[in-house]
Amino acid sequence: MDVGTSLHLAVALDGAPGGEPPPAVPAPAAVWADRAAEAERGLLDLLTLDDAHAPPPGGGARPEAVQLAAALGALTRWIGIVPTVTPTHSEPFHLSTAVATLDFVTTGRAGCLVRAGLDRAEDGTSGRTPGRAEERLAETAEAVEVIRALWDSWDDDAEIRDTARGLFLDRARIRPVAHRGPRFSVRGPSVTPRPPQGQPPVLAAVRDEGTRRLAVHGADLALLDAADPDDARAQAALLRAAEAAAGRPGPPLLIFADLPVALDGDPRRAAARRPDGPGAFAGTPEALAAALPHWQAAGLDGIRLLPASVDRDLPAVTRGVVPALQARGAFRRRQEAGTLRARLGLRRPAARPGR
Repeated sequence: MDVGTSLHLAVALDGAPGGEPPPAVPAPAAVWADRAAEAERGLLDLLTLDDAHAPPPGGGARPEAVQLAAALGALTRWIGIVPTVTPTHSEPFHLSTAVATLDFVTTGRAGCLVRAGLDRAEDGTSGRTPGRAEERLAETAEAVEVIRALWDSWDDDAEIRDTARGLFLDRARIRPVAHRGPRFSVRGPSVTPRPPQGQPPVLAAVRDEGTRRLAVHGADLALLDAADPDDARAQAALLRAAEAAAGRPGPPLLIFADLPVALDGDPRRAAARRPDGPGAFAGTPEALAAALPHWQAAGLDGIRLLPASVDRDLPAVTRGVVPALQARGAFRRRQEAGTLRARLGLRRPAARPGR
């Protein structure tokens, strides 16, 4: 089934809110590698890695997402790898080079999930003065603009690599960004060449009007919290209306719904582990496979699954849900080579000077 009609599936490799509690110390690399390998064997489009500048709610520990993503990129060959980044608590120049480097490490399989740091605990850990949500969202939007401009500060053919003439770069094809905005002043250019994808996909979670605006103006893919397919349809309509009102250039947003899941061959055991969150599903893998096309019919391009227990529910997805979807003709049967953008049906954009 081609990319235009197949359901896209992603997984949050950290699990669902209210699910299995995080460990007291970060899990060993081998644990993350096994999880990523399982997701890749199951032909999922991408995995996401959570992050924030404060400990997880209820305590525990989390690894730094971009560094973990780089490690997983070296251990996988096909699946998209999308770490969470917080531009309000990190410089956009550093985030731009980190994600661009990740795109090289993964040969075009990287993306980033942008979030605004709204938790006062994050302000305390980074020494920031608390700010209002609308201010942080505006800061995040500007940071995304800078990040994208830095990715475009090198033309695709800026690297010459002509050893005979002793030329590595064509400086005429590298230009400063010269961004001066209300929150950031970035001269540029990037110290990293243009990423293999040109623009690694940018994801944003849409939870309210402010995050909807962020997604419409800066993201390639929006993640919705929806109680059921009807709610997803209504939220997708709001996004499409906001796109039209903003005169969004380029391709329309891809829209995924976040779906917390607890899966078991015994529905009663699954129900006992039902995670928190809108649209949470507890039941058998076959029942989830039967439900997912109804979400897709609501105008969604895909689903991000948030397992209540990654090590229990992810194999249930890859070995139960995916085969059931394949039997319905609703999911791919083989790995598809190429970049994450291509797999998601997004063309590779040309570099735009002065973006």
